[in-house]
Amino acid sequence: MIDVEEFRLHIRAWLDVRFRLLDPEVDDERLDIISRAGDGHDEMVNEARALQKALFEGGFAGVDLTQEYGGRGLTRAHAKVVTEELARYDTPTLRPLGIGLTLAKGTLLAAGTEEQKCRYLPRIVAGDEQWCQLFSEPDAGSDLVSLRTQAELDGNEWVISGQKVWSSFASDAHLGMLLARTDPDAPRPHLGITMFILPMGAAGVHVRPLVDIAGGRHFNEVFLEGVRIGNDAVLGEVNKGWSVSSGTLGGERSGYMGGSGNGRRQRQVISAARASGKLHDPLARQRMAAVISAERILELVRDRFVAKTLCDGNPAAGSMLKMAAGSLEQQCAELIADLGGAAAQAWSPLDGDGDIASHGVSATRQARIAGGTHQIQRNLLGERVLGLPREPRA
Repeated sequence: MIDVEEFRLHIRAWLDVRFRLLDPEVDDERLDIISRAGDGHDEMVNEARALQKALFEGGFAGVDLTQEYGGRGLTRAHAKVVTEELARYDTPTLRPLGIGLTLAKGTLLAAGTEEQKCRYLPRIVAGDEQWCQLFSEPDAGSDLVSLRTQAELDGNEWVISGQKVWSSFASDAHLGMLLARTDPDAPRPHLGITMFILPMGAAGVHVRPLVDIAGGRHFNEVFLEGVRIGNDAVLGEVNKGWSVSSGTLGGERSGYMGGSGNGRRQRQVISAARASGKLHDPLARQRMAAVISAERILELVRDRFVAKTLCDGNPAAGSMLKMAAGSLEQQCAELIADLGGAAAQAWSPLDGDGDIASHGVSATRQARIAGGTHQIQRNLLGERVLGLPREPRA
């Protein structure tokens, strides 16, 4: 097996000839705000797919997966090197593919059949198939267990009807992880839920993009009208999808929500301070230090969480990372806006720095809601990590 640092040199050499190395003293990374990509949505998705395909062809995608699943059979340390080195270069964002590369990948490894793993994982790694998550509903967001989408068995097929909402990149996805109620008479609500793999191009699947507060359109509504899928689409066991989804949500809260660090927020606030001429202002530096320290702590705690989850399998601690990451994103955006002063109120893309600041403040408000509100996360921490009594239900 190749040494980790030797592997780092290989990917660094590969990136050097394809992308520009970022200069933290010059480059302004405040543009990394996903919700600003309204008009550039399709371009963002296409660039993400192209980058993933290139990484796969270069031998730098899914490196910690075994070869039969499309990987190289290396370690998590090698995979972390890929993330670290990508952050050093001016590459397209991979966030449109994040659900497949993190959540679907982890869920398939934990609960998928061998046939499902061999069918789907190589195509995720190669960038050939994009995934979305079909969990939340209009009346079942943070309280997901109350979901109403129904799946009824008809011979060898499941017939699915219902509605999902806040499904990131569903309009671009080939496949979705879907939660549906398969036993409405189960003694407890969570005992009658099953997870399915849903082809987004199936008859009866209708996707409508939603424009968020900052103008982005990566969120979607998904309507399911008598969609038919086979028994081989069940992910995990019938009526045991809630336990499968708990692992998926833990990965969302720790990875998709709590990840993407590597000093990104540090570079963002330094860029903002430099642009505003306040890089050496004592009050600004105090607030910058708070953001930088919080980001570093979050990265270290995230590594500890990943190691702990691999040992005991309890994903609930991801709630802590989700809350910390959401608060940090908002803290960072508000600092950038304050540094911009009156210009931060600007909204038009023609207004440059002001546009970045105003969109950042708007977009980060959703970080405390997406993936489960902070109130729900505190309940999960209290009950599943601290062992406190469950909150009484009416």
